Amino acid sequence: MSVTPAADTDALRGRLVAQALDEGFVSCRICRPDAVPDVPERLQAFVDAGYHGQMAWMADRMAWRGNPAALWPEARVATLSSDMYGSARALKSEIAGIADGAADIIIGTQLV
Repeated sequence: MSVTPAADTDALRGRLVAQALDEGFVSCRICRPDAVPDVPERLQAFVDAGYHGQMAWMADRMAWRGNPAALWPEARVATLSSDMYGSARALKSEIAGIADGAADIIIGTQLV
């Protein structure tokens, strides 16, 4: 993985936010997988309610989807989602960490 200089953090953030807005989102946030509380429980409730529709793979891979680190146990994973961070400062801090090489894998849950 190449490491992006911290100076490029603002440019990366700008591109991510612009893409999210172009896709119709009102915000874009980034966090580590362990920063989101109750992911397995929330995902289970989502699937149990049938909100996953025709995406049967979600139900089939609950252990992976509920814990992204289970897919690649040795990797450092960062999950980007439009509903995870509450401030621009927190978002900028996470992007800076990613830009400095703090993550091997970035998962975009609603942006991708």
